[in-house]
Order: sequence, then structure tokens, then C-alpha cells
Amino acid sequence: MVRRWWYKVGSWLTESFTQPRMKRSKLSTIAETSYAGVQNVYYKQGQKCSAEELRFTCHKCKERFSDYVDYIMHDHEHRYEALLGFKPHFKPADLPRIVIEKEPKMTGMKSSSDQPQRGFQKATYSYEIIKDQQETSNTTRSSITSDAICHVYSTDLNKDLIKSIVVCSHRNDNWQSDMEDSFAVINGYGQRENTCFIGIFDGFHGKSAANTASQELPIWFLDNLSKNDPSYTMTEEEKAFVSSLDTVFTEDYKEAEDNFSSHKRRKYKDAHMEGINVAYAKAFWRTDRTLKLGRQESSKSRWSGCTAVTCLLDGLVSDKTQSSDTSTQTHKRRLGMMHIANVGDLKAVLCQYGKSHCLTRDHSTASSHEMRRVVESGGSVSANEDCGLIEGVSKVTRGLGFHGDPKLKTSVIPVPRTISIPIHETSQFLILASSGLWEVFSECEVVDMVQDLLASMFSSPSLKRKNQTVSSNQNSFHAKGIYREAASHVSQELVKAAISVGSQQNITVCLVLLPGCDKA
Repeated sequence: MVRRWWYKVGSWLTESFTQPRMKRSKLSTIAETSYAGVQNVYYKQGQKCSAEELRFTCHKCKERFSDYVDYIMHDHEHRYEALLGFKPHFKPADLPRIVIEKEPKMTGMKSSSDQPQRGFQKATYSYEIIKDQQETSNTTRSSITSDAICHVYSTDLNKDLIKSIVVCSHRNDNWQSDMEDSFAVINGYGQRENTCFIGIFDGFHGKSAANTASQELPIWFLDNLSKNDPSYTMTEEEKAFVSSLDTVFTEDYKEAEDNFSSHKRRKYKDAHMEGINVAYAKAFWRTDRTLKLGRQESSKSRWSGCTAVTCLLDGLVSDKTQSSDTSTQTHKRRLGMMHIANVGDLKAVLCQYGKSHCLTRDHSTASSHEMRRVVESGGSVSANEDCGLIEGVSKVTRGLGFHGDPKLKTSVIPVPRTISIPIHETSQFLILASSGLWEVFSECEVVDMVQDLLASMFSSPSLKRKNQTVSSNQNSFHAKGIYREAASHVSQELVKAAISVGSQQNITVCLVLLPGCDKA
């Protein structure tokens, strides 16, 4: 019961006590607005990487760790101990001694704090976490990823833009009986050589909506793209799918769709950029409409829904965007574009110049703007959680599906937030992940972890030896293997760390290594 109790406040504690060493900086934005078919897939289950030589040192007490999750847990213990008033070198050696010294310290905090009850609660939760961590064996932690599934995707078609794409997922069976996350990775998207589509879909009240969206949203997106840009082409199978649902989209519906995709949306001078943003809006709208058919729903009264984050990686950039003086502008040369769209609380985070940039915006009751929209639309928000739940059910305010509850559906809308960002040689990696990761870690923490792990991987003796053998040909099979190995290990460590610090959700992490990944 104690473990279940403090896990429920894991997200709040992590956000409250985290002081990341990296700060967000402003990223130049080109544009912004408020087929599960997997190609060229190389699949491994429970994949292990040669990371036995990695070492991580605690910057507070200088203790060294060979297991990264143990290092993360140790760092969290320092934070919780600090809240109880203990310094790293003066902490009682055992739990009974902490119990003896806990009460006077907490009493002093309660009397001196401006918000005594809140501070007292945080200190109490910290004690329970330390207690639970000391009772949890390292053996249990090391076996966490035994059921993790790692998918490594071929990057032959995207070799100049993408070093590696890896998706790692875990059901988190201590808390979840079903895997409700779904994802899609499509290389050569739209029959274009250097284009890739990635989507993560986080299910709610079942997996039907997430599975269906992962299959159909990429097709609807491609259908709209191909109408504005002939370089995107559809297969006969994709065309047949679109034709099969013609009767669902009446003229009245199409008119409403046009109004939806243009309502309160910023216009862009760049026709290509404008087309992508409109295509995204219509794709989310149509996917939500087809989910209303309930084709795979098992319950007539409680249909599923999902949140989503998607990314279109486009390496086909016009030469006129390049500087005429390439020798002095190499570090600024644009290699491609990434177009992000999201609904709900999933995140896409880019690391560039060693800094984290969150490319998504949360659509949840934590947002005052979203709360105002929900109330104005006639929705109600209960107070049974910190930020409240819409109709007492959901904290997300935008998503796909949710048609089983008409009252909830009036508040949960399928309008995506889209943003377009250039990819440079200084772009290091992109992370897309379901809420299971973000409920326990901030984006700065995740970027910190990935940077630490990549730096350790690329500097480890085994990978240095491999790098020496392929330095003359960075596009060789062995060079690709190095990036695959690094990305696989890092994504698995992220999943393992999230479970270790108390995530209660399914966890799906997609790590995309970009051109600057080995220059961290």
C-alpha cells in the first residue's frame, strides 16, 4: 500500500524537486500553429548492448555506478534526502536512524515554511520514497527490461538525415494488464527517398483507438499531402483504403472539415509549409471521425480514445535555402525539416547545441487556456486531482476517439498543435514518448540522461575501437551498427529508469539520432 501511495505522487515530486542543469532556450521556428505499416524493420527482443564499460559518477558524493538506473535512483535519493534536511555527507547511515531524526526535522520545516502543510507533505512523501528504495533490491531493478521490446529501423533511405531510429516499449506489467500504446514508423513515406513518418499513440480505456489511429492517421495525412504536393504519392492499397470510406465523408462533413482546418489558424507565406499544416489538421480530424464508427470497439458504452504525437522528417530541402558561402556556413546548413503535431500530453523533445527544446504543448487541465476552453464549451472539471479531471474521467483536453461518452467528447477535441523546425548539423537527437515517461521525468531530465548515456557509449573503449575501424567510411555497415547499438541501449535505459522511479503507465520511447548525435 505504501508503494502504491507514493507512486501516485511521483510526477508531482519529480517536477517539484528537479533542478535540471540545462535550461530551455529559444529555438528558431519556421512555422507554428495552435498503416501501421512498418517498412525496413530490424527487430530484436530484449536486445542488450555492450555497455559493460560505462561508468557514471554522482556529482554530489562522487560514488560511481556501472548501472545507469542505479545512478538515477541514487540521484533521486539525494533530492529526497535534501528535502528532509540531510546533507550528502551527513546523512544517517541506516533507515532506523533516519526515522529517529525525521520527526524533529519535519517539525522544524512545518513551523518555518510559508506553506507548512505542503512542505510537510513533501517531506513525508520523501521519507516513504527513501524507505521504499532501500527495501528494493538491485536484482529487481536489473530485471525490469526483461519484457521490453526494442525495434531498430533501417536508415538506408535517410542516411544523410538520420543515424538511427529505435522504438522501445514496455507494458509496465506491475501496473498495467494491457499494452495500450501503439506506434508507426514509415521510412520512404509517400514514396519519397529521404522522408520518414513517426507516430506514438497513447491509448485510454482500451487499445482500439490507439491501434486504429496508428494504422490510419498516416494514410489520411499522406492523402492530404499528395493533393497539395505531387512529390508525395500513395500506393494502390492506400488509395483503396481512402476510397472505401468515401461514404463516411459527406459534403456537409467536408465543409465542416475545411472550416475546422482553417479556424483560428495562422497563415503562412510558404505554400509547402501551409500545405503540411492543413494536411495535419485534416488528418487528425478524419481519424477522429473514423473512430466514431467504433469498428474495433469491444464495449458499446465505454469506447476508447488516445493521445498522439507525430513527426514528419523531411530531408528534401531546396538548394535556395543554402548559403552561397558554404565554407563559412557549414554549421548552419539546413539538412531537412521536422514537422511535429500533437494532441494530449505526449511530448516531442529536440536536443540541439546541447540544449533541450520541447516541441509540443500539453493539452490538459494543467493549462489555464485549455481549462477556459473546456468550461466555455459546457464541460465540467472535478477537483479529485491537483489540476482536476474533465467530467471526473480525463485530464487530457485534446485527443482522438472518446466517442463512448458524448459529454466528455464535447470537451476533448481532435485539434492538433503543429510546429515546423529546421534540422541542422548541430541537431543531436529527437525523443518522442508516451505519457509513461513524462509522468516521472521532465524533458530537461530526459535530455540530460540521453546526453550522459550517448557520451558514455561513444567514449567507451569498445566503441572507440569500432570507430577507429570505420573512421574512413561513416556510411559503412559497421558505422550504422554503432549508432544502432547506442540508440538501442539508451532507449532501453530510459524505459528502465521510468519504471524504477515509479511510472504507472505503459511506456513507449522513440529515439531518433540526428547528424550531431556523436558531437555531444
